[in-house]
Amino acid sequence: MALLRRPTLCTLSWSLAILVAGALQGCGGGGDGGQGSYDSGGVYFDAPFVSAASIQGGSCTDLRQKQFIRSYLDEVYLWPELVQRRDATLYNDVHDYFDAIVAPASVDRFSFSTTTQAANNRENSVEFDVGIHWVDVGDSQASVWRIARVEPGSPAANAGLQRGDTLSGRVSTNLYSSTSGPYFYRFNYLRNGVPSEANLVPTSITEDPVGSLVTLPHNNRTVGYLAFESHYGNAQDQLIDAIHQARTAGVQDLVLDLRYNSGGFLYIAGSLASMIAPSSKVATQPELVRLQPNSKQQDLYADAVVRMAPSVQYTTGTPQYRRGAAVPSLNLNRVYVLSSAETCSASESLINGLRGIDVDVHVIGDTTCGKPYGMAREDNCGAAFYPIEFRGVNAKGLADFSNGFQPTCRVADDLDHPRGDVNEALLAAALTHMATGACPVSQQGVARLAHTAQMTPAPVGDTYVLPQRPRPGLALINPR
Repeated sequence: MALLRRPTLCTLSWSLAILVAGALQGCGGGGDGGQGSYDSGGVYFDAPFVSAASIQGGSCTDLRQKQFIRSYLDEVYLWPELVQRRDATLYNDVHDYFDAIVAPASVDRFSFSTTTQAANNRENSVEFDVGIHWVDVGDSQASVWRIARVEPGSPAANAGLQRGDTLSGRVSTNLYSSTSGPYFYRFNYLRNGVPSEANLVPTSITEDPVGSLVTLPHNNRTVGYLAFESHYGNAQDQLIDAIHQARTAGVQDLVLDLRYNSGGFLYIAGSLASMIAPSSKVATQPELVRLQPNSKQQDLYADAVVRMAPSVQYTTGTPQYRRGAAVPSLNLNRVYVLSSAETCSASESLINGLRGIDVDVHVIGDTTCGKPYGMAREDNCGAAFYPIEFRGVNAKGLADFSNGFQPTCRVADDLDHPRGDVNEALLAAALTHMATGACPVSQQGVARLAHTAQMTPAPVGDTYVLPQRPRPGLALINPR
C-alpha cells in the first residue's frame, strides 16, 4: 500500500505532521554485532536480537549485513513472528537472504530489496531503459507481448513505437544482464499486420508521471480524462496544474486512468485526493489513510495518518508549488478510475481513502493488485530494504482489498486505441456508466481479438518471458 521514507533508523521524523516524531526502541547503544548462533555449521540469528541501529553503517561484512536485516525485521516488520529461520551462510548476498527470510509469499508477496542507487533512481522517476511498457495479452498456450505505453521523449518514442505494436519473436538485449555497454535493445514487431524492426539504444529516462488533461463533452456535461502513471518525481506539481486546468475548463466528472500506476509516495495520493473530494469533506473528514504497524511500533505510529488539506503539505527539491500553496478543488462526489492488475499500492490507497469519506469511486477495467500494506525504506551498506511495515486503513477502518478492488465494469485493456480516445474500451465503459448507471456490453474480448488480428506466427517459445524491469508496487509517505 504505502512506502514510507525513514531518514535514519533511530531518528524517525515524519514531516509536516504526517506522522509523529519518535525514535525506535533500542536505538543507539553499543553492541558488537555478534555473529549469531551456530547450528550444525550454519549461522542463524536468533532471539535475543541486538538492535539493528547498533549494526547499521558499521563494518559491511557479509554476515554483519545479514544480521542487520534479521534484527531490523524483528523490530519493524509487520509480521515479525513469521520471519523464517535460515542459515545465513547459504545465501550468496544480502538480497537473497532478505528474500529467503521474509514471510512466505502466501502472506507477503511485496517486500523486496535493491541497491541504494536503484532505489534513488526509482524514487526520482529515473530509469536506464528504452521507455517501453510491455504487457502480455496471450493465453496459457503462448505469450503475446504488446506495447501498452511508450514513455514520452524516450528512445522508443523517438523511434516511432506506439501503443498496440506487437512483438514478433523475441527481444534481443544486454540491458538487464551486462554491467557495461555498449547497450542494445532490438526486436521485430507488427503494426496492423505490417512487420517492422526496432533497434534502440537505452539511455537514462526521467519518466513523466502525469499525462495531459483531455476534456470531453459527454451527456451535456464536461468530462476530464487524466492519465496518472506514478506517484513519483514531480507528479504533485503536474497534478496541481492538471486540476487547475480542469477547474478552468469546468470539468464536472473525472476519469482518472491508473491502469499502469503501481504506486509511489502517499503524500502525492493525499494531495490528489484533496483536489478531487468535496472541500467540505477535506475540511471536516481529512483522514485518508491511517497506518497500523506491528505491536512493537504502536506508540510510534499513534498518529500516523495521511491527511487531506486545501494546501500543499509536503514538497521535495525545488517544486513549482511550495508548502502552504493553495490547491484547486473539483468538489466531486464521484470519480471513475480506470484499472488493471498493475493498479497497486498508493493507487489503491487513493481509491480506498476516497471511499472512506463516501466519495463514490467506480473502478472500470480489471481487478487491482491487492496491496493494503506499506513499507519504510531502510538503507545499509549500499543496499535498500523495503519490508512491509504497516497496514493502511481508511477513515472507516477498512482495508479489505488484499484480493484487489473488483471493478464496477470489467473491461479488457484495449490496445487498439490510444488512451483518452472515447472509443478506447475502458474510457468508453466509464462514459457509458456515467451516463446510464449501467455497464456496456462486455468488452472482455477486445484485446484478445486485436492481438489475434495483428499476429502472424506466435512468439517463439511458449514459456518466453520478455525481459523488462520489474515495477514493484510501492507507496511512500515521503522521500528522504
